[in-house]
Amino acid sequence: MRVSVLACPERGARMYQADPHAFYQGEKTLEAVSQALKSLGHEVEVVRAGPDMLQALGDLGPDVVFNIATGYSSKREQGHIAAMLEFLGVPFTGSGSVGHMLGLEKHLAKMVWLSRDVPTPKFDVIYTEADDLKKDLRYPVIVKPSGEGSSVGITGDSVKNDPEDALELARELLKVFEPPILVEEYVEGREFTVALLGYPDVRALPVEEIIFHEDGMYTYSVKSRDHVIPVCPADLPEEVAYEVQSIAIQAFKALKCRDIGRVDIRLSNDGRPYVLEVNTLPGLQPGYSEVPRIAEKAGMDYPTLVGEILDCATKRKTERRC
Repeated sequence: MRVSVLACPERGARMYQADPHAFYQGEKTLEAVSQALKSLGHEVEVVRAGPDMLQALGDLGPDVVFNIATGYSSKREQGHIAAMLEFLGVPFTGSGSVGHMLGLEKHLAKMVWLSRDVPTPKFDVIYTEADDLKKDLRYPVIVKPSGEGSSVGITGDSVKNDPEDALELARELLKVFEPPILVEEYVEGREFTVALLGYPDVRALPVEEIIFHEDGMYTYSVKSRDHVIPVCPADLPEEVAYEVQSIAIQAFKALKCRDIGRVDIRLSNDGRPYVLEVNTLPGLQPGYSEVPRIAEKAGMDYPTLVGEILDCATKRKTERRC
C-alpha cells in the first residue's frame, strides 16, 4: 500500500519550546516507523503536520495515513490534526478527533470516566486566579496542567498537602499554561501502565510497573531522562493484573479511543486501582517508549507492532470509514 507517515513539524517549531526532548523522540520514531513500514513492503512518504498537510496528502493520495503527529504548535492540537484527517476522508491510524480531545483534556476525560463508573481520583479545576478549590478534596493533591502531555508542568513540588499551597501553585501555572489547571487527589501507591492495541476489539498487553528513582511520580525531569525502572510483566497477582487491564480497557473505550493507546493507573496502598490518564498517541520510539517495550515483552517485534497498528486503519478502509 501507499502509506503516508504524518509526523511532527521539523526543528524550530513552537511546540518544542515547552518540551525540547520531543523533537529528538519524534525524529527517531519517524525513522523507525518508516523503516518498519518499508520492511513490510509498503511505499512510504513522509508528510509534516502543519497548514499545508491536507494539500500534501491530497497530492500524494495515500491508501492510509500512519499518524504519529503529536501536534503542530502544541500537543493540544492532536485532536485538530485528527479532525483534519477526518475531513480529508483518508483512513488513518489511532484515535479520531473526539478521542484525542478528550484524552488531552484530563478534566474532561475524568468527567466521562466518573459518568461511566471508571475509578479515577477526585479532582477540581482552576480556570482563573479568582477561582477557589472545593472543600471536600482530600490532601495531598497533585497540581498540573490539564491539557499538556509528557509530564510537562509537573515537578517534584507538584504535590501539595495544604489547600492554600495548592491554590498558589495552580495560579502560578496559569501564568505559563492554558487553563484549566487540574488539582487532583494524589494516590499513594504503585504506578502501572497498560498498552492497548486493536480495532474494532481492543486487547491489553502485559501490565508494566513504573518504579521511580525519585519524586515517586512522572515529573517532566524524570520523563525526559527516562529515569525509571520499568518492570514488565508487573509483579502482580493474576487477578489484580486482570482487573488493572480491564479498567484500562474501560477507560480507553469510554473516551472513544481506538487502535493504540496507553493507560496510566495507580494502585493505592489499600489495593484500589485509579485511572490517571490515557495517552491517545503514545510514543513509538523503539528502545525508549513504553508501548514498543511492552510489545516486545509480549513477543511482538517492532515491525509486527507497526503492522498491527496499520491493520487497524486498513480495516476501516474496507468499511469506508476514517
